[in-house]
Formats: sequence, C-alpha cells, structure tokens
Amino acid sequence: MQGRGIAEGFTLLEILVVLFIVSILSGLVVVNLPQALDTNDTLSAVERLHKVMNRALQRAERESTEHGVLLDERGYQILVFEPVSQRWQPSLDLEHRYRVFPPSFRPYLAMEEGQQTLGGALGTSEPEDEDLVPQILLLSSGETSIFELLFDDARGASYLLTGSGFGAVTFDVQSPED
Repeated sequence: MQGRGIAEGFTLLEILVVLFIVSILSGLVVVNLPQALDTNDTLSAVERLHKVMNRALQRAERESTEHGVLLDERGYQILVFEPVSQRWQPSLDLEHRYRVFPPSFRPYLAMEEGQQTLGGALGTSEPEDEDLVPQILLLSSGETSIFELLFDDARGASYLLTGSGFGAVTFDVQSPED
C-alpha cells in the first residue's frame, strides 16, 4: 500500500501573512526613525554645549582668563576677554567656535536678574566685534553667571543647563513622559 505523500513547506497564504506582518513592522520603524535620530542630535548638541562650557570654565581658572558664552537663537560661541583691548573676542580654540543648534531647538535663557530672553540678545544679523558681549560669564575665580538655559525640542523633551554662580554648569534632561 502506498502512503500519501505529505507536502512539506509553507502555503502561499502563510507566506503572505508573514510578509504582511514584516511590512507593517518595517513601516513603523521607518515612520519613527526621524524622531529617534532627532533626539540623538538634540541630546548630543546640549551635551556638547555642557562640556564646552565646563571646559571653558576650567580653562578660565587654569589660565586666569575670563570666558563667556554668547548665545543667539541659532547657536553659540565662546568668547575670551582681552585685557589689552578691554573687549570680548572670539576664542581661537576650535572647540569654542560658533556652533549651530539643531533646527528643532527653541532656546530660552533666564538670568539672575529675572530677564527671560529667547535665544539670547542677538538678532539674525552677525554681530560686529564691538558688539560681542556674552550673556553667560565663566570667570577665572570659578564663578559663573546665575542662569538657566532651557532647550525644548520638537518632540517635547526639555534639556536644562544651569549655573549656580560658582562651580560647574549642571545638565538635566526631562523627557516628554516626565
């Protein structure tokens, strides 16, 4: 007696169901990928500013020079006070050059005096050398301006840099779920 052969493999319907599930999962990944990449960019930009500010403060203490952070709505740079000319000048250090914030950022600066400024005091035009005055000071004595610098990104996450007046600048992340 001959036995009936059992076909091994998958039916067309099973293959189509698997392909449908895989396409839905890959669609979800593609839709959420820009948000995940944006979060990494924004977080790394704030972490970079935090590190640059603390290194500039350490350098100010080590070299007995006054440093400052000049902010505008598009980015920031570190300035150094030149005692000979009695003016603030852009730092020659590559780490201190002008850096642009990610496009989704909205910066808010609150100073000790209670003023609330969006993106610093500068407008959209490039400042002249004589106009360079930092909003945040990083002094050779280890003192800093008392400030809160808040960044909101497009996803609703908030990043906060604060200066308490003395010591390092602190960094805090508040996710949208908080």
